[in-house]
Amino acid sequence: MSTDEVPVPGTPGAAADGPALVVIGGLPGSGKTTLLRQVLDREVPGVTAVDSEHVAERLAGAGLPYPLLRPLVHAVHRVAVLRALAGPAPVVVLTDPWTSTAWRTVVLRAAHRAGRAVRLVLLDTTPEEAAAGQRERGRAISARRMRGHASRWARQQQARAEAAGPEGPDDVLVVDREAARRLTLDDVLGRIRG
Repeated sequence: MSTDEVPVPGTPGAAADGPALVVIGGLPGSGKTTLLRQVLDREVPGVTAVDSEHVAERLAGAGLPYPLLRPLVHAVHRVAVLRALAGPAPVVVLTDPWTSTAWRTVVLRAAHRAGRAVRLVLLDTTPEEAAAGQRERGRAISARRMRGHASRWARQQQARAEAAGPEGPDDVLVVDREAARRLTLDDVLGRIRG
């Protein structure tokens, strides 16, 4: 099943093929949350966004430095992802670095078990661009953690084809930051044929 026909209730021309997961993936600081906010600048019926930034913002009031909050943010976010995938929302849009093989496997299996088509929108940035993005948002991960993400990202990009198959995504769109600035919700959902 292709997410080109993802149903979005209330959207003109929406098809009726079934539920979907759209993953916006990329290095920390690549612009995942920015893209999510850009395309979901208003509430869209039938579309649920799951972004760790929302969790981080909620937990920021605890008064703890982010490095101490990070494990809790990740845990709460992952539970929210799995709940959304099992829930009734026709479309779940998830932002995630998408660099953890184990987490990718869990998410893809949960999506497929829930009968969701999977579309990946990958923000392909250099580690330097992503580090600049982290500085812009005012929260950076350590150089060691960034090297780990960057190394796993590079391996994933080289082996993107391995994700195909019954446990992999149905559709993949790879864009750089400049192209991401021009994407619309339809582009992200994959309903625009070009």
